[in-house]
Amino acid sequence: MAKKSLFSVPLVRELMVVLLIKLVLIFAIRIFWFSDPVDMTNPQDAVSQQFGLSTITPSQSEDQQ
Repeated sequence: MAKKSLFSVPLVRELMVVLLIKLVLIFAIRIFWFSDPVDMTNPQDAVSQQFGLSTITPSQSEDQQ
């Protein structure tokens, strides 16, 4: 009796296709959104800019007093 290939079973083929699609999507997301290094020289300014807040530096707060 000839041995059937593992990939001749429809369920195995479908699971492999779904797994490959998921892996491609995960790597695409990783490349597009997480490939550039994050500039952390002044994270407070970056967060404030994202939320549309004005940044107050220590020199500005001393001037206001």
